Amino acid sequence: MSILKLRHKFTGYLVISVEGAATEKFINLAMRQGIKFWDVRQTPQSAVLKVDVDSFFDLRHLAKRTGCRVRILRKAGLPFLYSRLFRRRGLVAGLCFFVLTLYVLSSFVLFVGIEGNERLDEEYIRQLAAEAGVRPGLPKTQLDKDVVANRLILAEPDIAWVGIEVRGTRLIIEVVETIDPQVDMDTPGNVLAKKDGLVTDVLVISGEPRVSPGDIVTRGQILIEGVLQAQPKPPVEGEDGEEIYEEPPTVPVRARGEVLARVWYEGYGEASLTEIERERTGQSISVWTLVVDGQPVLRIGRQNVPYLDYEQETSNARVLERILRVPVEIITETTYEIERKKRHLSAEQALDLAAERARTLAELQLPVGVEVESVTVEEVELEQENLLGVRYVLETLENIAVQETDSGGD
Repeated sequence: MSILKLRHKFTGYLVISVEGAATEKFINLAMRQGIKFWDVRQTPQSAVLKVDVDSFFDLRHLAKRTGCRVRILRKAGLPFLYSRLFRRRGLVAGLCFFVLTLYVLSSFVLFVGIEGNERLDEEYIRQLAAEAGVRPGLPKTQLDKDVVANRLILAEPDIAWVGIEVRGTRLIIEVVETIDPQVDMDTPGNVLAKKDGLVTDVLVISGEPRVSPGDIVTRGQILIEGVLQAQPKPPVEGEDGEEIYEEPPTVPVRARGEVLARVWYEGYGEASLTEIERERTGQSISVWTLVVDGQPVLRIGRQNVPYLDYEQETSNARVLERILRVPVEIITETTYEIERKKRHLSAEQALDLAAERARTLAELQLPVGVEVESVTVEEVELEQENLLGVRYVLETLENIAVQETDSGGD
């Protein structure tokens, strides 16, 4: 598209038809007077062309001189589009409101989907996710995927790995359930890496090592292959007198051994120079529910919560169970009013708080019984003012070798 045509898109133009016996004369006179037009389609008795709005009035005089008739077929360009939209203000306002609503809703998680579960119930996983802070209506800016994944793994031992992906307004939680390894030590198999790491030492009892100290390995990689190299056979003399060496066959075995590796567990935490703390005001209400044989029969107390911000605690006590011979309990739900207070921190205090939060996340990943070899703490530069970030890394030395199961997994 030429610059002239693009300019006419903004200023507006008309598509007109010129009818009469002197259409060719009409076009020639317009060209001599410097009237700008384009996209001319001419027939013996008419012509269709495009012209800007200002030049249209000059063409009307030429039409009278030549005895031609000029008709407007179409009005195009931004001015005419704006005029049509202005006449339909209600429709435009509704469309704008619809687009704005879609934009606002797109910044929230509206649906939570579960994938990859086989034994665990989908609603159960969704409930665990809600306890970890993931529920419909959650702003995407408040979603911390690592924290949620760690909480799910800690909350359910049958979950081995969690992946979180946001697809539009839908949040997908993909879980990998743990597998009860059934290893038959009498059948051939490999030794695999159960986690990522930097190999420091390899001890092979049976099999052939496939990694060496200094190698970086990933989870599931073969560390010791379940094969043994047979003794090489003596060379065989060929027809031309040259000795031919045959490659010795391999014997499948069950690989055994240990592979020590350095493994890192990383946590990240942030703290603001102005922290918002939630404190109880001392105001509270309680509701007591009498439950007999699992069924609520009486509820006493204020039902609606009069506080804008609050937290709840629930406790239950069994009563008269031996006398009535049926389970009887009183459930007490206490709602405490909460107020938010600002606490101003120095840069040193904020860094300490961020480091503590990062350390907590890193230690959540640490396996039981594993000793920490070294700790690395470093400040992370952030673009946001008054916000400090800290990365906390734990380094361990672990045996990352695990037997390959009959299904090929680890």
